[in-house]
Amino acid sequence: MKTLPAFSWILLLGGAASLGACAAEQPLPQCTVGRGEHAVRYTLVSGTGACAAKRAEKLGAQIFRTPGSGEPPSLVFKPGPLAANEGKDPAHPVTATGFFTREYPSDEEICEVPTLSEARQLVARAEGAPVDVRYQWSNIRVQGSSAIPGTQWTADLTYSEDDCTATYQAVGLFPALKCERTEVRNGQNVVVRDPAVCALPRPSLSIDPAFPTLCDETTNLCVLDGQPPSLKP
Repeated sequence: MKTLPAFSWILLLGGAASLGACAAEQPLPQCTVGRGEHAVRYTLVSGTGACAAKRAEKLGAQIFRTPGSGEPPSLVFKPGPLAANEGKDPAHPVTATGFFTREYPSDEEICEVPTLSEARQLVARAEGAPVDVRYQWSNIRVQGSSAIPGTQWTADLTYSEDDCTATYQAVGLFPALKCERTEVRNGQNVVVRDPAVCALPRPSLSIDPAFPTLCDETTNLCVLDGQPPSLKP
């Protein structure tokens, strides 16, 4: 299967804000996921050491569907740290792939992917042997309502670096944007952290204004506040 680089995938879905008020009347869309970069927030479940330090990161996502087949689509995840290593370890897969269990959402407006194949890369470091980095995703539950068509999701992640392993509960939000702005200080442009930026409209991709967000302090990524389905009152 030929995939595109995680950080060059284009937008498949428009914003859902205009659909929020009439979600009950809208027919459920086919199972899908926002095509491009997602911001993933991690909550540690178990593990210690270097593997237990994840807080948030970007992840490329895309689906593949055979038109007219009636078959569920496949889902592809490309974690940001592995995407940055693409082409340097061709012996291992940089993407994780699996299949949705159905073409359309369930009565609970959920699209499920039980498991993805392992994504793995040997990532070089300044000194010593490269780090063997592995992502194993499972229990992916993508929101499939008309108001949240593939733009919020949860999953379980088992993450490994060499001999250490940690497990996480992951919450994804599409698109992935930074809570940063540029201001002039002493004649120089300075990038500053600003949580309010997450809710601002942008000329290209914007986070749906109906989605509550937080500004992750470790990465300055706009992440979802709460568990999907999460909408402002």
